[in-house]
Amino acid sequence: MYNQNVELRHLRYFVAVAEELHFSRAAEKLQMAQPPLSQQIRQLEHMVGVRLFERNHHSVMLTNAGQLFLEDAVRILEQVDQALIRMQQARHGQVGRLDIGFVNNAVATETIIPDVLAVYHQRFPAVEVRLREMHPEAQLQALQKQQIQMGFVASFQSVPAEFETEVLQRIPFVAVLAPQHRFASQPSVALRSLIKESFILCQRQSTPVLYERIIQRCGESPRVTQEVSDIRMVLGLVAANLGVSLVPASAMPLRTEGVIYRPLSDDGDAIMVETALVWHRKSFSPVVEGFLAVAREFTAHHAQHQEGIFPKAE
Repeated sequence: MYNQNVELRHLRYFVAVAEELHFSRAAEKLQMAQPPLSQQIRQLEHMVGVRLFERNHHSVMLTNAGQLFLEDAVRILEQVDQALIRMQQARHGQVGRLDIGFVNNAVATETIIPDVLAVYHQRFPAVEVRLREMHPEAQLQALQKQQIQMGFVASFQSVPAEFETEVLQRIPFVAVLAPQHRFASQPSVALRSLIKESFILCQRQSTPVLYERIIQRCGESPRVTQEVSDIRMVLGLVAANLGVSLVPASAMPLRTEGVIYRPLSDDGDAIMVETALVWHRKSFSPVVEGFLAVAREFTAHHAQHQEGIFPKAE
C-alpha cells in the first residue's frame, strides 16, 4: 500500500544517489551532508518496504526493485517540473485558452482581428484561441457568464460598469456612389444631400451607431431599400446603381471598379466606426492581459499608417 509519507524530496534524494551510485557525490550534488542523505534513503526504503540499494564498503548498486523505482521516480519528478513550469507560464499568460467573441462587421473587425491574432500566436504559441461570432449584446452576456474572456465589438456607445473596453481603431465613414450618380464628380458630398436617396446599408444590429448618427446629423432616418450582412454585397449593389451607401474608409480597397468613394463634407464630428476590445472586470487574467498588450502594441505600431486609409478630396 502506498505510504503517504513519501515526499518529493525523498524521490530527489533517491534519484541523485541512483545516478551517482555514490553517497558522498550525491550529497555534494544535493548540497547536503552525507549522513542525513543516508538517513533519508533508509527512511524511504522503510516507507516503500523494499531495499532500493545494495551497499558495501566499496560500491553502491541499485536492486531490481530500485531499477523499477528509478524509472517511476524520474518520470514523476519530470512531471512535477513540467507542472511548475506550466504554472509559471500560466502566471504570465503564456499557456491556457482564450475564447474571443467578435461581431461580423466586415471591415471594422476583419481588417484587424487576423493581424492581431497573428502577432499574438507568435508571442504566445501555447495559448489556444477560439473565435466565436456573436453580436455585441450576446458578447456581453457571454462575458457575464464567462463563456468568453474577450470580445471584439464595433461602434458601441456604452457598456455596463462591470465591463472594460479598449478602442483599437477609429475609421471614418465615406459615401459610396455609382460613377453615374450626380454627386460622383464632386470632391466631397454632404450627408444631408443624400438623405432622400435609396440607401444600401449593412444590417442595423451590426452598426447601430451609424443609423443613430445619420438621424442626429440629418434629423430623419435614411430610406434603406436594401439591408445586407456583407459589405462586399453593399458595394456590389451600389455599383449596380441601386442606391448609395456609407462604409468605413478601410473598405475602399475591397472594390475599386464601379464605385466612387467620397468623404463627407458635413460640419461636425466625422461619423466613425470604432473597433474595440471588451472584457469583464472579474475575468481579467494573465491570458487576457497578454492579448490586450499585443492588441495595444499592434494598434500603436499601425497608428502611423491610419492616414493612408482616410480618403482625400479629389
